[in-house]
Amino acid sequence: MAYFLKKTTPSKKGLYLQIYESFYVPGKGKRNRSHKALGYVSDLKAKGIEDPIAWAKGQIDGLNEAQGARKDAQIGDSSTSKNAGYFLAKAAFDALGKGMDRDLNIVARLHKSQYDFATFLKTLTYAQIVEPGSKLKVFRDVIPNLYGAEPYTYDQILDGVNFIGRDFHKYIEVLNHHIRKAYGRNLAVGYFDCTNYYFEIDGEDEWRRKGPSKEGRHDPIIGQSLLLDADMIPLDMELYPGNESEKPYLRQRIEDMKSRNGVGGRVIQVADKGLNCARNIYAAVKEADDGYIFSKSVHGKNLSEAEKKWVLLADGEANKWHDVRDERGRLKYRYKECVDEFEYKCRIDPDDPKETKFAVKEKRVVTYNPALAAKQRREINRMVERLEAKVRYREIVREELGDSAKYVNLEARTVEGEKVKIAASLDQEKVDEDMAFAGYNLLVTSEAEADAREIYKAYHNLWRIEHSFRVMKTCLEARPVYVSDPNTIFGHFTVVYYALTVMRLLELKAFEDKLPIEQLFDFIRGYNVTETREGGFVNNATDTPTYRAVKERLGLAKLGNVYLSKKDLDNLFKTEL
Repeated sequence: MAYFLKKTTPSKKGLYLQIYESFYVPGKGKRNRSHKALGYVSDLKAKGIEDPIAWAKGQIDGLNEAQGARKDAQIGDSSTSKNAGYFLAKAAFDALGKGMDRDLNIVARLHKSQYDFATFLKTLTYAQIVEPGSKLKVFRDVIPNLYGAEPYTYDQILDGVNFIGRDFHKYIEVLNHHIRKAYGRNLAVGYFDCTNYYFEIDGEDEWRRKGPSKEGRHDPIIGQSLLLDADMIPLDMELYPGNESEKPYLRQRIEDMKSRNGVGGRVIQVADKGLNCARNIYAAVKEADDGYIFSKSVHGKNLSEAEKKWVLLADGEANKWHDVRDERGRLKYRYKECVDEFEYKCRIDPDDPKETKFAVKEKRVVTYNPALAAKQRREINRMVERLEAKVRYREIVREELGDSAKYVNLEARTVEGEKVKIAASLDQEKVDEDMAFAGYNLLVTSEAEADAREIYKAYHNLWRIEHSFRVMKTCLEARPVYVSDPNTIFGHFTVVYYALTVMRLLELKAFEDKLPIEQLFDFIRGYNVTETREGGFVNNATDTPTYRAVKERLGLAKLGNVYLSKKDLDNLFKTEL
């Protein structure tokens, strides 16, 4: 079998391109048939393909190369089973409008490829959703098993991912533009957090550096910051060397986001306690006229003695606690609030000889969660029980202490080999303080007039960004990373970002947050079909609550049919959300 380009002029619209395949029929000889219609040259140019003839030939070269690779295939080397579940991801892209393909192709015009770049990027996204892995696995095992997917050579995949990484913010900007057109963007609040990803390598380079790993590993890492909009849809990301602090990237990402999306109003940044440095506060309220919500630890030296006393102060007229209960009347949490001027100081420029003092009017909301208090006290008691056996009358190895080291008073040090041994005793005062503050959390915001319960709700929505990182690391297997060139690394994370965004659009927009993202992954990966000798397909998917919800929500009458025709599957890939 071989593929070739057929050119015809069926109408006044001009040249029409089709991919034809030649094949041999026993007793009848060579025959030709249409494999795929590519369309009119004028339409292809309108989509951003500068040279449709060269592009079509590139498509054919890929098909012939893939066909050649299969000539010596043995039994079991290829599968007649194809994934069709990714039609949901395609529908999510389609909902963003046809103009997105045009814009992606325009942005990528410098890439001298012989294929449609928008289709290429989407296909990589589908592969990441269906079965993440190395780029070799994507080429060899994943894309060939996506129903109706365009084939690409291994070199095309590597070169294309590298090209994406050279200017990855442009592709994120195109995605944002079309999300905004299709759904609008709620940019009143921005959720921000950071994580890192490890590389199973020994040496370091410019980007892959050893630093504090979120997973406690000692391999070189690369950092990633992620920004979500108020609806929890990804809005932007940044990558930075693994040995750098994430704090400077908070304001940088928000300012870039405002600039790229034409946001002129205030944005309230929501971040955890690790990003609440004075310089970020100064940038938000003094330089950008934005706002913030962050948490502040109630333990140790993070609060003044006066603030600690206020946190623990009993109920009173000037110190009113408010209870929030669930539908069964059980206490969910308590809160109290105050508004005052609070002083900060920082170096506005890193080279400034001294720090600048400034004051901000803030609302502080302290909350007490009984369930959290019980959990934290159990953890403290477990650590204390383990410590008591170690510190009483004998020396211990510091490396063995872990988080419980904060409850140990160091009394002496001796060196034995490479380990430092410590004669220690239990710090009962620290234990008592942490037991007293268990269950308490302090939220700090520039929004002095905001309702305390709305502040609490906004902050606790941060779980979604932490969940996004888990999705990227587990469902999308963003790490370990199997590439080494910086641009290819950036391109890899751009594809992962696209996959996360598409899945969040399905979860939060198409299915209105009624189907968890993990269930959508399971459906997409489990909806497979097997081609029969007669040219039809047998549906391998099983009946699940998620399947029934997808079928009902999208009105797909034939989704569960055991026998499907090619037309049935093609119609499935025309699904509209």
